[in-house]
Amino acid sequence: MLFNRYKDDYKQVQSLGPDGKLRTVTFYDGSYYELPYDEKQFRKNKITSLIFSVLFLVIYLMAGFINPDSSKTAWIVFPYLFIFLPIAFNILAVINLFTLKLRMERAGYEASIIRMKNSSMAILVLAIINIVLDLVFIINRHTLNFVLEISYIVLLLILIISVIAFGKKYDKMFGGVILNSN
Repeated sequence: MLFNRYKDDYKQVQSLGPDGKLRTVTFYDGSYYELPYDEKQFRKNKITSLIFSVLFLVIYLMAGFINPDSSKTAWIVFPYLFIFLPIAFNILAVINLFTLKLRMERAGYEASIIRMKNSSMAILVLAIINIVLDLVFIINRHTLNFVLEISYIVLLLILIISVIAFGKKYDKMFGGVILNSN
């Protein structure tokens, strides 16, 4: 069950083929998830999701290029580096979203729409943790470049604001998913 969570969604039927050989046919027997709008709106939502994913990556990289004094401290830099993982998962979810149609199987739904939501929440939490850690660093240091530190914090705040904006847009784009059982 750990390696194939979706195995119960598929059924196998054995039948005789035209050449008389026994064949196994696998078909999807699970629930379908449908979006309540047309293909044109779905394409717009895909592009919007892609723009936000690229925005997350650009803001993340801009914060890394600032190179504040706190980036030379392990307990600051490692949480910053860990933000890349949910950003990568978010981009992967958007790529999966571009391969889907309005009616999707559970595996496709969870690998795209649900993964976008979860990875966005992880970006939000890790960015907040980074801001708190950087503020602790600023309070405990007396000689540092405040402009770089504040710029780093401001970019992380912009990342948080963009994730919140995406969350509001996400609710409008994917909030009306309809579950159809077979």
